[in-house]
Amino acid sequence: MGDTETANHIALLAPVPLVHLESAVEPTPDGQVAFATRDWELFNKLEQHRAGMLVDVYIYESHPEGSFQGKATWHARYVRLEPDRHKAKPYRPKSTESDTLEGEVYWIVEGLRQIEPNEQIPVADFIGFGKSKPYGKSFPPHRPLLVEHPL
Repeated sequence: MGDTETANHIALLAPVPLVHLESAVEPTPDGQVAFATRDWELFNKLEQHRAGMLVDVYIYESHPEGSFQGKATWHARYVRLEPDRHKAKPYRPKSTESDTLEGEVYWIVEGLRQIEPNEQIPVADFIGFGKSKPYGKSFPPHRPLLVEHPL
């Protein structure tokens, strides 16, 4: 795998609950963090398009009451998909210890950090992967999306 090269043609835009983001900044053994999803088809597609490279992930905070800032405020690099709950457990944020979901897979990232306010990207500015126009309207995607790399 091209572990040092980051794909410049594809990125991931994903919602993550703020409580998990804040909990995830506590270091794991190798600095990686695993977030859960049931959208394994999207991650299979990502695996096909990334050519073994790391992928930039732009994360916006999701909130239980549904409020939405409209901007990607966190960044990380996607490393791999882990289908095994037990293998992903050491990388899960502490805030997820009581989660009992079934059927999920885990997307593992490294380098999770908050984006400086002047570098945050409005969700409306992202362009869906393979599309030519930005989303244009600030909408809260309720699941991860593949997008054209924004930079």
